[in-house]
Amino acid sequence: MDERIRDVINSKIDECRSDTARVNMLVDALSPLHAMEGKHALALGIVIGRLYNSFYYQSRRILMRDPSDDEFQEFVRLVLARIDELVSDAGGKVVTDG
Repeated sequence: MDERIRDVINSKIDECRSDTARVNMLVDALSPLHAMEGKHALALGIVIGRLYNSFYYQSRRILMRDPSDDEFQEFVRLVLARIDELVSDAGGKVVTDG
């Protein structure tokens, strides 16, 4: 791996470690999916991670600033509004007790 890319990834790891509140908020919002099975849960997590990354960086690119808490809440609502599509495309299903 190129040293410049390694530096960016290490910087991103540090940034992620310092922003666990938003990550936990997103995890809590998606709590109905916690029982999703196996590799499908990982696939969905990767998709949601990509969406979050796009939301964050497009906010910085277009708005020239980090997204606000209100904008983050709106992002969460948008993802939740389309979660059934994302679950289906990830090849999974939500496991319920019923």
